[in-house]
Amino acid sequence: MSTLLYCLGEQAEAVLTSTNATADERKDYATVLAKFDGFFKVRKNVIFERARFNRRTQREGESAEDYIVALYDLADNCDYGELQSEMIRDRLVVGIRDTALSERLQLDAELTLEKAKKAVRQREAVHEQQRELDGADPRKLESLHTNRGNRRRQRGRNSGYTGKPKNNSSTPSLCTRCGKDAHPRDKCPAKDAECHKCKKKGHYGAVCRTKKIAAVEETNLPCVDAFLDNLTPDGQEVAWLTRIQLNNELTLFKLDTGAQVTAINTETHQRLGQPTLHTPDKQLYGPAGQPLKVIGQFKGTFTHNHRKSNQPVYVVDKLKTNLLGLPTIMALNLAARIETTTKEERSDIFKQFPKVFQGLGTLGDDFTIKLKPGATPHALYTPRRVPLPLLPKVEEELKRMESMGVISRVDEPTPWCAGMVVVPKRNGKVRICVDLKPLNESVLREVHPLPRVDETLARLTGATVFSKLDANSGFWQVPLAKSSRLLTTFITPTGRYHFNKLPFGISNAPELFQKRMSAILCDLEGVVCQMDDILVFGKDQAEHNGRLTAVLKQIQSAGVTLNPEKCEFSCRKLSFLGHIINETGVQADPDKTSAIREMKPPTNVPELRRFMGMVNQLGKFSSHLAEITQPLRELLSKKNSWLWGPKQAQAFRQVKEELSKPTILVLYDPTAESKVSADASSYGLGAVLLQKCNSEWKPVAFASRSMSETERRYAQVEKEALAITWACDKFSMYILGKHFQIETDHKPLIPLLGSKQLDNLPPRILRFRLRLARFDYSISHVPGKHMYTADTLSRAPTSEQSDPAVEELAELAMEACVTHLPASPHTLQQYREAQNSDPLCSLAMKYCRIGWPGRTKVDDALRPYWEVQGELTLQDNLLLCGTRIVVPASMQKETLEKLHAGHQGIERCRQRARISVWWPGVSSQIENMVSKCPQCVKERPPERNP
Repeated sequence: MSTLLYCLGEQAEAVLTSTNATADERKDYATVLAKFDGFFKVRKNVIFERARFNRRTQREGESAEDYIVALYDLADNCDYGELQSEMIRDRLVVGIRDTALSERLQLDAELTLEKAKKAVRQREAVHEQQRELDGADPRKLESLHTNRGNRRRQRGRNSGYTGKPKNNSSTPSLCTRCGKDAHPRDKCPAKDAECHKCKKKGHYGAVCRTKKIAAVEETNLPCVDAFLDNLTPDGQEVAWLTRIQLNNELTLFKLDTGAQVTAINTETHQRLGQPTLHTPDKQLYGPAGQPLKVIGQFKGTFTHNHRKSNQPVYVVDKLKTNLLGLPTIMALNLAARIETTTKEERSDIFKQFPKVFQGLGTLGDDFTIKLKPGATPHALYTPRRVPLPLLPKVEEELKRMESMGVISRVDEPTPWCAGMVVVPKRNGKVRICVDLKPLNESVLREVHPLPRVDETLARLTGATVFSKLDANSGFWQVPLAKSSRLLTTFITPTGRYHFNKLPFGISNAPELFQKRMSAILCDLEGVVCQMDDILVFGKDQAEHNGRLTAVLKQIQSAGVTLNPEKCEFSCRKLSFLGHIINETGVQADPDKTSAIREMKPPTNVPELRRFMGMVNQLGKFSSHLAEITQPLRELLSKKNSWLWGPKQAQAFRQVKEELSKPTILVLYDPTAESKVSADASSYGLGAVLLQKCNSEWKPVAFASRSMSETERRYAQVEKEALAITWACDKFSMYILGKHFQIETDHKPLIPLLGSKQLDNLPPRILRFRLRLARFDYSISHVPGKHMYTADTLSRAPTSEQSDPAVEELAELAMEACVTHLPASPHTLQQYREAQNSDPLCSLAMKYCRIGWPGRTKVDDALRPYWEVQGELTLQDNLLLCGTRIVVPASMQKETLEKLHAGHQGIERCRQRARISVWWPGVSSQIENMVSKCPQCVKERPPERNP
């Protein structure tokens, strides 16, 4: 905390003093942060906020849902506490535009907020339904339903909606029984009349709804792509609203399980930063058959409760409420399928096998780690720095692991000691990983064959019901022998620990775990085990249930436990081993080829040439590509002008379909050699996972995503490192726990992500290297001309965005680096201005952004910068070499004098330079200055005689 306050300066010290912080409070980071928040954050004026709340009424044209959401938002600033629900209820009742409903609700002495919301929604639904039946404008409707196949849809099909309330104050209402001006029911002349249409009493035939509804039901719509419907059975509707992250922005959606597409309005599109729109591939229609105005569509990234999915999003003009369609709802697990077990059935399973779903189990006897003869111990003595905001979470996770018996503190000296790696999780917590790479080099691996995926999937023929079981922290259920525990010692900011259980990251852990799980389940039918995933299947529900019971009994008797949150029971469809499994068979997971299928068409010859390079690289696995690509190859001829027409568009679609077929994409084989090829353009990342099959490398999965605005400002070497790190995270389900190769066309990355000491890495590169520490890989350089696939994918990325938590961690590292520099903000600004004015520094900054040319193409004066290109990076437009400021020529003399201040000798001056500044020849210039300084020469100790 002293360092933090020192860096913040005297004003921060004065602010903290004004908060009356005690000496103990000054030592705690969270407390100090809270003190600063209390000082700087704008204080709420509760009186003003409550006045705003009490004046809020439903506006003209505002739906009930929008009004309710607005009241919740306003109430959050009013500090009502336990009274908040009642205050919202009161404001809702008196603020709605429907005065008749308001009066009726005020007479209900037992009215709750939920009852009030339900009544308002139902009244709005009835008004809107009546208006629709009377021929009102149908364009303001909200629920989208895709027409499946070629069958015709009828307007009589109903679904939920949240419509526009009828404006009672401005529009004269009519009696729904006689058709005249509104009047009390007991005064209506039709109260005892019998309708000649439906033969019911209480209304005239001229206003009979039965007639109109029948006419609607008999009206068939033409075959359409998507259908917009708003009618609700019996006027009942309970809107299901939730906030979902769309492209990293929290967005309010109405969930509609009847909708086959997701749609947003133009206001939401603008708030998202106006993602690039493409021509819609579907025409959307309203309930009366009128076409809706679809502005365009884009690929959106949805995130909810640790789940992420890329789905098409349609921007519809005048759509009042954003709609989440069924595909997105299912992808985010926001609704359970009918085929899956109910809560009661899950509860029965948990009650029948309580021990299976509680705590951490024990899988087999103690395991001993065997070392190769002559193994050389490796130990770290200093913990790796953890960003201050993450430190409390790290301490909490270490305590949790210790309480579970997974780790224990170490007080004695140990020859082996590894570093700790902190990986942020999507739920805000952290995962503790240990860099066991030095230990793995000395471990004797236990060989146990992992089952081939194609053999495993072949056993599923005829199955229609599936359950997937997940071992709870699988490796941690294997106890570690006491003689092996100190080998797993690792150092943290709070001390040293060793593992009592098998740690993630040990090289032979996957084979050992597979061997022990296979031994437990080998005698059972209808079950396959792949690492910590267990699949139970049956040809019908009865067979499946019998097999599931047998598996759970065996697991319980073996002492193994499962993670209830990750188990799926009695599913008709689920994802397993990168495939979608259902009653019709096994299909490749669409996510593996989405990067290919979502590629945008090329817009010029260079883009087409890159695409064709990828096609040629993968085309040897297909006999049809040569014929399909003929219209595309014609555009590469210098004799032809660029003209992208229907023939080329069709060929482009066919090529993408061909590249996504099983003839191109192979089944993942855990026993085969694996390779990750990754590349970065100036705006996107691309990657492909390959496996060696009959001496040829064939693709298993493709991936691409766009960079965020922050990532686009990275130096090129950092973008390339980001691509590799992201690709390994993306393909982690295939490569975690086994050795694999990484190939890159950026040669400076080889030492940075391979052999170079962590202490000498630039901050962002260090964060990427630490994220890679959980993987067992070797990295090599491949010329760019041999990496067409990853290169092409990076230049045509999908709209998938970065993980904000991971991106924030990299930025924290850079900010911490600049903050800890021994220079004031004013001095840092002087360096920035001098760097921009210096021809060498400005050119080096340019190459950092766009990538460096070959050595022979660089001027001699710039060559020293070229030699350290892997360490050069930019932060807030400041050029750094590792964690040191690059000093331009105009400030080198002044900086030398500061280093020399105190006349502490050559080595001490060099030490000061090594932690703060760099420029070509700084070491020799220090030596030259000190050797000519009379005072330094005078105080230099005499040379000793040999």
